[in-house]
Amino acid sequence: MRALTFDFWNTIAVEPVPGAMRDLRHAAVVETLEAHGVEIDGEHLAGHVGEVIRGRERAWAEGVHVSPAEGAERLVAALELGEAAGEAVAKAFLGAGRGADLGLAPDIGATLERLRGDGVVLGIVCDAGFTGGAILREFLASEGLLEHFSGWGFSDEVGAYKPDPRIFEAALGMLDASPADAVHIGDLRRTDVAGARAIGMGSIRYRGLADDPSAGPEADFVLDDHRDLPGLIASID
Repeated sequence: MRALTFDFWNTIAVEPVPGAMRDLRHAAVVETLEAHGVEIDGEHLAGHVGEVIRGRERAWAEGVHVSPAEGAERLVAALELGEAAGEAVAKAFLGAGRGADLGLAPDIGATLERLRGDGVVLGIVCDAGFTGGAILREFLASEGLLEHFSGWGFSDEVGAYKPDPRIFEAALGMLDASPADAVHIGDLRRTDVAGARAIGMGSIRYRGLADDPSAGPEADFVLDDHRDLPGLIASID
């Protein structure tokens, strides 16, 4: 086993308060509209922001990719904004994730350092939502974790969600690793486990932050504590 890829959400990092990212986006749009002198009823605005987010969630569940830019364009169109205000709102909507107060999975930093020390090449395979890969890499860099990763596949940059093989292939290509020599760890059966299994990777389901109750394929291994990950990886032939 040469390479290990990580899911981002609920495996490396977590949104401490459910809905916090949604609230940040709404607040960023409100502030931008006010700066451009655009008056929109608060309930009307919340409905449009919510529908854009729900639309992306429905598409994700169906495996139909919606890029962050497409989501922002839908919001601007629904609000019927002029060019200048529309561009500013789209930028604010897409950049709101930079203000998010994300938490890290327990012991993730020490675990990544140990894995690298053991010679394991590390990557990320992430369904990014409206907070794109560039912003998530900025977060990892600010936490001193980005240096541990040698490659990644973020959905907004690949144009596909897990379990589509393309997003796994993007990360493995950067890691110069084949599926047979790699394992993926993530929290969701439908995306992480099914996607890894379909492409021929080993799979680990991480329950330390969230235990996926849905039906779906089970991983080769189930893990509750990142501190157990280096030993598990070392035991895999």
